[in-house]
Amino acid sequence: MPDTMRAMRIHELGGSFRLEAAPVPRPGPNDALLRLRATGLGLTLVIMRKTPGLISRYPRTMGHEIAGEVVEVGAAVGTVQPGDLVTAHFYLTCHNCNFCRSGRETLCPDFRGYVGLACDGGYAEYMTLPAVNLCKVPEGVSALDACVAADAICTPYHNCVAEAQIKPGDLVAVVGAGGGVAIHAVQMAQVCGGRVIGVDVSEKKLETVSRLGAFAVVNPRKSDPVEEILSLTQGKGVDAYIDYVASKQTLEAGLACLGRGGKLVIVGYRPPMAFGGLSPDFTVNPLELLSKGQEIHGSRYCSMQELRQSLELIRQGRIKPVVTETFKLEETEKGFQMLEKNEITGRAAVVFG
Repeated sequence: MPDTMRAMRIHELGGSFRLEAAPVPRPGPNDALLRLRATGLGLTLVIMRKTPGLISRYPRTMGHEIAGEVVEVGAAVGTVQPGDLVTAHFYLTCHNCNFCRSGRETLCPDFRGYVGLACDGGYAEYMTLPAVNLCKVPEGVSALDACVAADAICTPYHNCVAEAQIKPGDLVAVVGAGGGVAIHAVQMAQVCGGRVIGVDVSEKKLETVSRLGAFAVVNPRKSDPVEEILSLTQGKGVDAYIDYVASKQTLEAGLACLGRGGKLVIVGYRPPMAFGGLSPDFTVNPLELLSKGQEIHGSRYCSMQELRQSLELIRQGRIKPVVTETFKLEETEKGFQMLEKNEITGRAAVVFG
């Protein structure tokens, strides 16, 4: 085992990544040491590196959508062993409260932070994690596909199954549909039996959304999305409106085109301090919500079980990870800049040789 490794680290809030030599971490008794094979790049971390209070110390190696080979385990670890290909749950939780024990880890009251923010993550050649956060990757699923599953696929699994509760025949609007997470929601909603309307401001991304099976696409820069969605649904509105942008405009549009008994699922969020000071607060008419029996859901990440189920859907070929850009470790900052400029369709990843 080498003593040092290459790592892309940031040294201040909103700072750029620098390629540096860092010590190879050593696993504690409950930890595993991983040799990274692939680590996803997504807008979540573009936002998080600009958001105060999330990164616990600097310098920090970010990166939570990981796939790696276990090379060493602590003395108390019995769930994984050297040679296993694993991915990881993003949240560091207590694993013992009522929420953790019932599969709602994202609501843990003893939340300890995020992988890659409260501890070093996957933009490095090696990393350590608590073994309880690791999920074995099934045979037949590649490291690249597994790293995407760790957020960009398990998140829409939770959005579509647990929150939107999509049923066969449901009409589903996916907002920001060409993004790294939402593009997999386009597929996931169809796996659940839904018929998808993809909403995005990029024509290039909408072409991909159409190829993935959306029966209609809407570009808010070209037409009023509420009018378009109501026309496409014969005035009934959608059964689920899953919003990966979550601006004031997209959320209020969602309420306006939501059908009776419909569910507005809020997934994305852009803190005002990170993106131009625009508040995402939106207005709700309680009488409209009440009379139509509509619901608003806040949807955060997924459970460990949902991560396992997402990997199984990939193994079965029912969900195809959409990765359109890959980068070398030293190109991590380039990937972040492309994400910030909205230049990447689907997901991107750092791939290790």
